[in-house]
Amino acid sequence: MGRRIRWTLAGAGLAAAAMTAGVAVSVDGHQVTPAAVRASPPTASDSPDDTAVSPVASTTEAPYPDLSSVARDVSDAVTAASRGTSVGFVLYDRESGKELAAVDADRPYYTASVVKLLIAIDEVRTNDGTWALPDADAVEDLTDMLEGSNDAIASQFWEQNGGNAIVTRTAALIGLTHTTPPTDPTQWGMAKTSATDVVTTYEYLQDVIPDEVAAPLLEALGNARNPADDGWDQYFGIPDGLPGRPWQIKQGWMILRNALVLNTTGIVGGRYVVVLMTQQPPITSAKGRAAVTAGIRTLAPLLTQLDAT
Repeated sequence: MGRRIRWTLAGAGLAAAAMTAGVAVSVDGHQVTPAAVRASPPTASDSPDDTAVSPVASTTEAPYPDLSSVARDVSDAVTAASRGTSVGFVLYDRESGKELAAVDADRPYYTASVVKLLIAIDEVRTNDGTWALPDADAVEDLTDMLEGSNDAIASQFWEQNGGNAIVTRTAALIGLTHTTPPTDPTQWGMAKTSATDVVTTYEYLQDVIPDEVAAPLLEALGNARNPADDGWDQYFGIPDGLPGRPWQIKQGWMILRNALVLNTTGIVGGRYVVVLMTQQPPITSAKGRAAVTAGIRTLAPLLTQLDAT
């Protein structure tokens, strides 16, 4: 982290406004946590016959959707297209402050390029604990790293700012409990994190980092280009699975000797944080991407219903 203009950190909190009821079920041996939010029924009182009552327009809220099968539907769609895939998933509603559905949400998965969120946050955190954008060249590099998922720039920041220490100190700062640096400090993509930690990271980026510092990072996430700078199709998952909805995403992909890592993460429509992390068998990248997109696609009708509540 280099020279910075000093900014004051302003914290922000989320207010929860809905009651939730959770039910735990099992999907292929994994813990699945759906949640249902219920609105209190309206009350009515009888008016005496001799009392004049002004007519009132009737308003009927859309019923809150049933969330009991959401997590199962996502997991089943992924594993139907890619058998043997491990799935970590969270759907979080920023409006209510509630986790609506989850599958193995606390299990650590390889980050691949999702770790670039931590690299970017670390770069705008100064040595004296304040927040500031770096110089124009570094801001341009941050933008390219997030929009195009540029690996060379990520490696440059990684080496410049302490490698594994980036993950350690940023996880401590944000409060990530399942995030660890890679065993090989030269391989930043092999850091590990959980779906819940990724949700926490997006919430921190939006609600804690000052707007003037976070804005360029969020804008870059909203302008993720396709293909990515390495030629990879990075519109799998959220972009292809939820067409027509605005998003700010950070995707991750990595081919291992015996596995394919594919992660789709982001803010959808300003209201939802969606995180789907997978470790798949060594199948083709196209088939793996299609599996992740299939899982996300199951959320489309649900989000439409939630928007109406």
